[in-house]
Amino acid sequence: MAMQRKKRIIKSDELYKSLFESSYSVMLIVHPETGDILDANKAACRFYGYSRDEITAMQLHDINTLSKKQIFKEMQSAKSESRNYFNFQHKLASGEIRDVEVFSGPIEVDNEKVLYSIIHDISERKHIEKQIQQEKNLSESLINSLPGIMYLFNEMGDFIRWNRNLETITGFSTKEVLNMNPLDFISPDDKASVKNSIDNVFKEGKATVEAKLLTKEGRAIPYYFTGLKLAIDHIQYLIGIGLDIEEQKQIAKEKEELIEKLNESLSQVKKLSGFLPICASCKKIRDDKGYWNQIETYIKEHSEAEFSHGLCPECTEKLYPDMKFPA
Repeated sequence: MAMQRKKRIIKSDELYKSLFESSYSVMLIVHPETGDILDANKAACRFYGYSRDEITAMQLHDINTLSKKQIFKEMQSAKSESRNYFNFQHKLASGEIRDVEVFSGPIEVDNEKVLYSIIHDISERKHIEKQIQQEKNLSESLINSLPGIMYLFNEMGDFIRWNRNLETITGFSTKEVLNMNPLDFISPDDKASVKNSIDNVFKEGKATVEAKLLTKEGRAIPYYFTGLKLAIDHIQYLIGIGLDIEEQKQIAKEKEELIEKLNESLSQVKKLSGFLPICASCKKIRDDKGYWNQIETYIKEHSEAEFSHGLCPECTEKLYPDMKFPA
């Protein structure tokens, strides 16, 4: 029965010569109910690596990697014209698997509907698409591994790219970020300085600024923002990162407070310096006002030193000669 179908189709010589045989595109004629390959042009024979007799003795499942059930379902879609574009993987005579796109639709030959399919080898395109996707995945991984937040927006303030941290830290969703302006993320008291820095990026090429990042919940976090002008297809963009400096700010504040306390403590410390006028006989010291003071009184007033009084052995013997003290 398959041979009879083939013979009926072969009679249409003019159709074959003009649209089928002479075409450089890979073409097959397939029966939609059985999957029989009724005919194949020269380009198809070259592509699949079979002779015409070999390929017309095969069924579609012999070259298509899908199951018979899946193939039949797709053929019915093409026959009913509910769908005419498909992506498949076809196996060549060598065993090599190629990615193909297929345009298939019904034609009538001798009052019978068959599928006329044009096949394009898209393996190279698929390989390039895979490489592009891999590079995109790598780019996304690098962007999302950056410390802090990353952003890319144009001169109108439309966000083009940002990393996951921007959403995680601020609490805004992807949809919300798409409808926001960079200044919407900045605390009101810092908006003017940030706007000035953004303008400087597009004028001068780069800028940095410290400002408070505003979250969806209203929390203001100290951040250090960078900006660099970037041109893509003659359109100017600002690309940069923002780093959380809240901890550094807190450390700096604590350091300042410590220094202030130390200075306050040092200011309370009294010290003696310079030349002290002292009597060579009685050992009194003359103060700044010209008065002579006992040495212990002067030192006590000009330092934190405290005195306790006693007698040394020599003075004890001199003052109390008749008393005997244990050695």
